[in-house]
Amino acid sequence: MTPPLTFRRGALDDAEALANLAARTFLETYRDFEEVQDNADYVAKHFEVPAVARLLADPQATTLLAASGADLAGYAVLRAGSTPPCVTGAKPLQLERFYLGTESTGRGEGARFLGAVEVEARELGALTLWLGVYHRNARAIRFYESRGFRQIGERDFPFGGKIFVDPVYAIAVDEIRFPEPEALSRES
Repeated sequence: MTPPLTFRRGALDDAEALANLAARTFLETYRDFEEVQDNADYVAKHFEVPAVARLLADPQATTLLAASGADLAGYAVLRAGSTPPCVTGAKPLQLERFYLGTESTGRGEGARFLGAVEVEARELGALTLWLGVYHRNARAIRFYESRGFRQIGERDFPFGGKIFVDPVYAIAVDEIRFPEPEALSRES
C-alpha cells in the first residue's frame, strides 16, 4: 500500500527532482489536449532545472511539495502579485500550479493536498485563493468546483502560438472544502 502523502515547502536542492516531476505531470495532464510539439516547447521553457531553480528562489512564489515516501508525487505553486480584474476578493493569492502524478490521483490525495495548500495560504496571509484552469480540463474543473471554487471570470493564456481563454476561479480561503484536519500530515 502506498503511504499517504506528506507536504513540505520546496527548497533549491529540490530543483532537479521537481523539474522531472513538473515535466511529467504537465505532459500527463495535457497529452490528449494539445499538440505534442507545443507541449514539449512549454516543458522546455518552464520545467528545465534552471527554470525550476528560479521558481524555487522567487520571493513572490511559494512551492509546496507532496511526497510519497522519499519520492515527489505532486507540487503546488502559490504566487503573490498581480491578479486579473475579475479577482476582487481581499488579499488574493494565486494557485499558479497544482499537480499530482497519476499514481496519487483517485485516492483522495488531491483533496488532502489542497488542504495543505489552504494551510500554506493562511500562513502567507491570503484571504482569497484564485486560479486559472485550462477550459478543456474538465477533471480539474470538477475538482476545483467540488472544493468550493466558483468561476468569477476569464483570462487569456498564451500557449503554442495561440491564445486560450480560460476560466478564472476563486474562493475565500476559509471556505475551501477539504478533508478533516487530522488527514493533513505535514513535514517541515
